[in-house]
Amino acid sequence: MKLTEYRINNKKFPGKYVFALVSDLHGNEPSEVIKMLENMKPDFILAPGDIFEPLDGTKNDINEAGFELLSACSRIAPTFFSAGNHEVGGIRSWSPKWRGMVKKKSYDAESMKKLADTGVCFLDDEFTLSHGIAFAGLCSGLINEGGVPKLDFLSDFCSCDAPKILLCHHPEYYKKYLRDMDIDLIVSGHAHGGQWRFFGRGVFAPGQGIFPKYTSGVHDNKLVISRGLKKGGTIPRIFNAPEVVKIIISPD
Repeated sequence: MKLTEYRINNKKFPGKYVFALVSDLHGNEPSEVIKMLENMKPDFILAPGDIFEPLDGTKNDINEAGFELLSACSRIAPTFFSAGNHEVGGIRSWSPKWRGMVKKKSYDAESMKKLADTGVCFLDDEFTLSHGIAFAGLCSGLINEGGVPKLDFLSDFCSCDAPKILLCHHPEYYKKYLRDMDIDLIVSGHAHGGQWRFFGRGVFAPGQGIFPKYTSGVHDNKLVISRGLKKGGTIPRIFNAPEVVKIIISPD
């Protein structure tokens, strides 16, 4: 696990802010991540999805790691969470069988109670104002008709006068839907850094295919992509360490 730091200049922010970005835990043991966050002491923590497996009650044992992480996050700093494809049941999104699949999003009551008890702010296709900043969460649209996310609420979000931060699990949504919107910071995960990285470039990402563009780093001074927290899996990571991301935003 490594700590990656990025700096962004944006005059809409009245001062210096430190954000921690954590994504794609997928049931891994979170103690190392928690320790890194405690040492960082961020102003806010952003968790744009795949912290959990499906939140429909079928993976409660695996999801305990995610509840442990988010509970720790909320003790460290105000924390905002949005749903990725795994939380809504869109697992194995790299498989052709998911193309055009329509499935009802289902969160069971026990999972929602545990999530509320963590103290995080769950943003499910909605936004909120906190500490003078507008935070929004765009839920994965993978299981929707045509795989399209629900974008309607973003018009009201973009009309806010406050600095605007969007949690959006899928970085491939950026070019198609979000790049031209009045949003100051967009944070994503999902791509796992391209899984294998050679010469600074990822090899494959769901929704982007071979040699994808959006797998890591800062793009257009507004999109920040985490390589994720998951250490292992069916396909091993190569030259691609899991990471906690530190984002420092200041007006100059």
